Amino acid sequence: MNKSFRNRILALLALIVLLVPVAAQQRQTLGRLEFVGLKRLTRDQVVAMSGLQVGQVVDAQVLDSAAGELLKTGLFRKLSYRVHNSPNNQAIVTFQVEESAVSLPVVFENFVWFSDEEIVAAIRKDVLYFNGTSPASGETPDKIAAALQRLLTEKHITGQVDYLPYVSRDKQELLFTVKGARIPVCSLHFPGASAVPEADLVKASQALFKTDYSKKDIATFAPLNLLPLYRHRGYLRAEFQAPGATLETSAQCSGGVHVTIPITEGPSYRWAKSIWEGNDKLSVEDLATALGMNPGDTADGVKIDAGLKNIAKAYAQRGYLTTTINESAEYDDAASLVTYHFNINEGPRYFMGNLIITGVTPAEVDELKSKWTLGANAVFDQSYLDQFRQGPLRDFIRAKAQRSRIGARPDVEVSERPDAQKSTVDVVIAFK
Repeated sequence: MNKSFRNRILALLALIVLLVPVAAQQRQTLGRLEFVGLKRLTRDQVVAMSGLQVGQVVDAQVLDSAAGELLKTGLFRKLSYRVHNSPNNQAIVTFQVEESAVSLPVVFENFVWFSDEEIVAAIRKDVLYFNGTSPASGETPDKIAAALQRLLTEKHITGQVDYLPYVSRDKQELLFTVKGARIPVCSLHFPGASAVPEADLVKASQALFKTDYSKKDIATFAPLNLLPLYRHRGYLRAEFQAPGATLETSAQCSGGVHVTIPITEGPSYRWAKSIWEGNDKLSVEDLATALGMNPGDTADGVKIDAGLKNIAKAYAQRGYLTTTINESAEYDDAASLVTYHFNINEGPRYFMGNLIITGVTPAEVDELKSKWTLGANAVFDQSYLDQFRQGPLRDFIRAKAQRSRIGARPDVEVSERPDAQKSTVDVVIAFK
């Protein structure tokens, strides 16, 4: 248990003690347990976690201990209790709780030897309340890891269970992984593939055969490396589903898995038109030309992405370095056409600030500055920096290396330092 979590429990327990009336200091028979504030958890689950049983003898120490057990799970943000005496001198204990706001979905990264049902059954032996989620802190993740480790040991599988929060663009998860397990990928299959031949998908996935199986890595790999094959053909709504794995039973690929990555291809679309909003410095004609899409063309997603980069470059040539383009697509499935809506925020215009050169002699600074023709306060043209890097700066580096006794080319780092308040950009050329 980490120090901050332990301190939080101690502070809450101190609060609990203050809230317990004098009657609870006496030993009484527990007549009834009540819980106020439960949302995700059930009463039976919380009773089991507390260790309390109706009919047992309780006092302040017993109730404090039960409260501590509940807090250690990480499932509760706040907790207190009060005790009332019933007419027959039995204690009625009411816990007021506030469940933790965040409970993360649990993902089993590479437990290829077991079905989901086997994994859940093993966890519920130690974590009765397990429902597929877990708090990121407290004892619950440790109990889940211990249950999974026991499952590995029972099956004589080598590896160490570890867990960590995994954050992606749209969700948070608690990822449990077996470290040290050798799980080669034996084969790949793509159920649902037809527009792109499965052989092409397998060829583009050769990197997966060089690593051990990882559900998360494969789920990340497919959209980045395989989806462009579909987008290039106009399948803009194609989606890869969660990968699955089955064990290899022969000695041909010992300990490995056969991986399936289902694909839902959807229809292929042609380009209908583009609709632009927010543009001022570039005309609709300029934007459409830079995008490079014409009505009736295959809606090539890769070409669209490249066109948007061309538009960003066109703005950067005019000093608009922070331009953002938000896109949305309107699909006409009946006609297999797509219309793109682009909303542009051009942002402020930047101007040339200072040219800063470090790591060379004053004479060399003057020599290099004499080759720089973008004057101070001129509109900052980002393409000029690329031209300078490929032309005068490269020639200068070559000449400097020739003058050196050892003939080694220096390492050079070129960077931009925009100043949003002044709307200027300093260019720094640092020789290492």
